[in-house]
Amino acid sequence: MTAADNKPKHKPTKKKKNNSKDQLLIAASTILTERNAIDISLSDIAEASGLNSALIKYHFGNKEGLLLALVARDAASTLGLLDQLLAMHVSPAQKVRLHVAGVVKTYAKFPYLNRLIHTLMDSKDPIVAEEMVNFFVKPLLESQTKILEEGLQAGIFHKIDPMMFYYSVIGACDYIFYARHSRKIVTGNTELTPELRDKYINFVADTILKTLCIEKETEKLAAP
Repeated sequence: MTAADNKPKHKPTKKKKNNSKDQLLIAASTILTERNAIDISLSDIAEASGLNSALIKYHFGNKEGLLLALVARDAASTLGLLDQLLAMHVSPAQKVRLHVAGVVKTYAKFPYLNRLIHTLMDSKDPIVAEEMVNFFVKPLLESQTKILEEGLQAGIFHKIDPMMFYYSVIGACDYIFYARHSRKIVTGNTELTPELRDKYINFVADTILKTLCIEKETEKLAAP
């Protein structure tokens, strides 16, 4: 045995642990995006990441824990941008337009996100569902409610049920990604080009604003 053999083994550094955690999240995100589905196994993630599946349990507890962490990672930047949007000195109608753009662009980056959110909220583990609501749905709904209230107080918006607004916006923004296969049948192409994405953003925003805005304000405030 050499002197080198007698040296204490170095424990994995925090940086290495974080790297393996990030690798697992990146692998899961890549698989979900490529499949346009939320079906994924531990062996899928391990193979794509090049890591042992035991690390999933080490970092996240189980597959649901990993998927929960993935939603938290993907949603964090969006919720941060929403806070910035609330503080902007623009009209409530323009905030709605920018919010729709932000949601669509987030789904363009992470097209599995909305379905994954709802799947986790339907989890048999009530703690998972509660965490999902607390760190994603509630902050998003609260921010949207503030925009609606701002428009109402300014005499720009009709009084709208925030939950109906939430369902309408999130559902509309998600469906163009969910409908990738039907889009291929209709157009011959599954790719969501930047041009089509922006066209859809404007269509969804225009549709929502026509419902929200008091008629005399619609033309003045809803324009890009």
